[in-house]
Amino acid sequence: MSHELRTPLNAIIGYSEMLIEDPSALRQPEALADIRRIHTAGRNLLTLINDVLDLSKIEAGKLSLHYEEFDLVTLARETFDTVRPLATKNEIRLELDSPHATLPLHADHTKVRQTLVNLLGNACKFTTRGEVRLRLSTETVEGQPWVIIQVTDTGIGMTEEQLGRLFQAFSQGDHATARKFGGTGLGLAISRRITEAMGGQLQVTSALNCGSTFT
Repeated sequence: MSHELRTPLNAIIGYSEMLIEDPSALRQPEALADIRRIHTAGRNLLTLINDVLDLSKIEAGKLSLHYEEFDLVTLARETFDTVRPLATKNEIRLELDSPHATLPLHADHTKVRQTLVNLLGNACKFTTRGEVRLRLSTETVEGQPWVIIQVTDTGIGMTEEQLGRLFQAFSQGDHATARKFGGTGLGLAISRRITEAMGGQLQVTSALNCGSTFT
């Protein structure tokens, strides 16, 4: 279904982008707001389709990983550029802490980026006029070197009940949160399974109104 779902949707997104860039082609400049809504809805639907397909691959045991060597600090800065518009909108400071100028990592670059975008995007979404901090460090456990990635926010936080269902697919904190902030409830479920597939762990600590830390 991947090709059949994406092809018509990419056409909708592509043509709406063309009209946004050249509204004079419509001869109706006032229609631009409606076209932007079409474009936004199309992008949101594409994200949902990609998430559902990712989850389907994971559950079918067909998630493919492509390992390579890359610099995690460079990737972190690129990810900041991706989430910066949301951070700016919510008046959030983005901070990067790394004792290393470079931090080589052997992993699936695309999957690590996807996970970072999910975690940083969530942190920005649930924080207003606060701070989102990404910490990169290393640790040796039983002779095995680990890279530790932490995303900490000063946002709304979560209750124990919300934490209990946080990593379930299609699950969100509660109905009020889902209505206010939107989303599919798939990002964290996928991020945890991707992390585990690469031999890592994804954990969270949080308290209501006191922010959250994903490690």
